[in-house]
Amino acid sequence: MSINCMRTLIEKANEKVPEKIALIDNHSKMTYSELFVKVNQVAHYLSELELKKGARIGIYSHKNISQVIAILAILSTDYVFVPISRLLKPEQVQHIINDCGISCIITDQNKLKNIDEVKFDGTIITYEQTQRELVSFEEIYKCCTKKYTCNISGHMNAAITYSFGSSGFPKGIVITHRNLIDSARVVSGYLDLKEDDVISGVLPFI
Repeated sequence: MSINCMRTLIEKANEKVPEKIALIDNHSKMTYSELFVKVNQVAHYLSELELKKGARIGIYSHKNISQVIAILAILSTDYVFVPISRLLKPEQVQHIINDCGISCIITDQNKLKNIDEVKFDGTIITYEQTQRELVSFEEIYKCCTKKYTCNISGHMNAAITYSFGSSGFPKGIVITHRNLIDSARVVSGYLDLKEDDVISGVLPFI
C-alpha cells in the first residue's frame, strides 16, 4: 500500500500495533488504538460542521495529547490545519487568522482568553469543558460514536505554516499531505529511527 498521507499511517498503526503506546505527555499516555478512536471522533465532528472543502482550522494551544489528536483529526478531513504558536503576540495571531481565513480554532482553556484579544467570529472548540457555551473534546468523545471513514490523497493540501522573523508579517506556506510524509521519511532516515525509539517534541508547537 502506498503511504502518502498521515491518515494512512495511523490506520496502519491501529491495525498492526493497537496496544503499543503512541503518545505520552505530563499527565497521561495513549495507545494507538485509543488515539485512532479519538481522532475519528473529532474528525467526524469536524466534518459535521459542513465547512467548505479546504477550510482552514487553527490549532492554538499548549502542547499535550489533545493537540496531537486535533492535528490528526484535521488531517483526516478535507480541511487544512494551521498551527498557531502559543508564543505569538495577539497581533501575530490576528495576522494568521486574517491572512488565511481561519474558519475554526481549536484551543485549550488557558489560551481561550487570548482569543478574546483578537477579532474572530468563527467556531471555537476547546479540549476541556469551560463555563462558555463551546463544544469541547470531552463532549465529542461522549457523543460522536459513529464509524468514520475518509478519502485523503497525497496531493491535497494538509497545512499552512507561518514563520515569524524579526520584522514584518509573513505569508503562509502551503504543505500537502505528501509533503508531510516525505519530510517524515527524510527525518526518519537520517536519524535512523527504529520502531521502539521514543521521540520528544521540544518546539513550541508539535
